[in-house]
Amino acid sequence: MRITLLLLSLMISQNAFSSTLKLNYSLFFGYMKTMYKLDYQDVTTAFYLVDPITGENCVIEQAEIVVDNKREVINFQTQGRLLPFYSDQHRKDGAMIEVQTVHQQACALQVTLMAKESHLDALTFEKLVSISEQLEGVLRKNAGMIGKYFLPTYQGLRFKLAESIDPSSQLDLGYQLASNGDLLITNEVLQTLDSSNTLSYEVLRITPWIVK
Repeated sequence: MRITLLLLSLMISQNAFSSTLKLNYSLFFGYMKTMYKLDYQDVTTAFYLVDPITGENCVIEQAEIVVDNKREVINFQTQGRLLPFYSDQHRKDGAMIEVQTVHQQACALQVTLMAKESHLDALTFEKLVSISEQLEGVLRKNAGMIGKYFLPTYQGLRFKLAESIDPSSQLDLGYQLASNGDLLITNEVLQTLDSSNTLSYEVLRITPWIVK
């Protein structure tokens, strides 16, 4: 599930070849708090900066968390992913996250719920059922007591594969193919498969398959 949010502010820095984005840390903290409370082992919430028109990841040069005049470096992946740490004290202190991107990129924050990248090898169907249950649990928790009744249908899992599948090829029984080439498997199909067998594709990312 991807939620694209407008940035709170965009300020061109003195460096003509980069831009500085300012984001309220409390936004990140809210999502991280959900994961902290649920203590799920297989899924995470990822924060990406993307071009709102093309959907391509922005390129990050530097990321810092700022409280008053104090600055602290936070982790990130160059190709758009922010990895802020979890701190209730920073939330209380009104911390901001400042990110420098290259080429004056106008970026939007994209919040993506997905399986942990370290858990994508030798995926058994037993593990995929667990991942699916955890993804749905986070979606419902983020929606709150009332909002969960208005969530779109959680259909199953969406897989971004290392190698695209030829649309004309024969898919395994019950598998489907999205228009962008992602592999789709419903929860119902997952439940019918031998739990000890493994998925016969190299997977780069697993996210919820949502049907509106």
